[in-house]
Amino acid sequence: MRRTGYLMWAMGIALFFAQGNGSLVEAKTVEAGESSSSWNGTGEFLELGNGEQIVNGIVKGVLISRHKEGGKMIVHSSKLTCPVRVNLNRGKDSQAIEGLCTIIAHEGKDIGYAHWKCAGNLKECTGDFTFTGGSGGFTGMSGTTPFQTSIIFEHQEGKYGQAIGYAVWPNLTYTLP
Repeated sequence: MRRTGYLMWAMGIALFFAQGNGSLVEAKTVEAGESSSSWNGTGEFLELGNGEQIVNGIVKGVLISRHKEGGKMIVHSSKLTCPVRVNLNRGKDSQAIEGLCTIIAHEGKDIGYAHWKCAGNLKECTGDFTFTGGSGGFTGMSGTTPFQTSIIFEHQEGKYGQAIGYAVWPNLTYTLP
């Protein structure tokens, strides 16, 4: 009888937690601190006329995050790879960029995914960087953080070009379950 009562109690607790009403685990907000990356990459230009171009490319860099912990400066680095689509209008000095990023940290043990959009002039744009999931220590990664970037694509031969630039996250934050 005692065993049956214990089993019923355990099943009730399991059902309670499975419904999400009694979870003892709370989401954790991670403040990675001031972060930046330099970009380089390649792209393919599509001329639309009237000063408008679309560049489909890929940019890569190293994401460096700095924050203080116990009075000591801690620096983390991650690999960053982002396919991007850049809509340029040279006549109107404007651009809009959209990218998808894969962030590889801790020697490949933790992988995060992000989607971002920004708009601005031809030199720089500002927008939101949204974490959309991951694996390893970044499983369930979410959250949106502001950032600014500059990616300059320069025509090389034919329809191809090279890219250089940077990105800055004044206070990179994300949430883990």
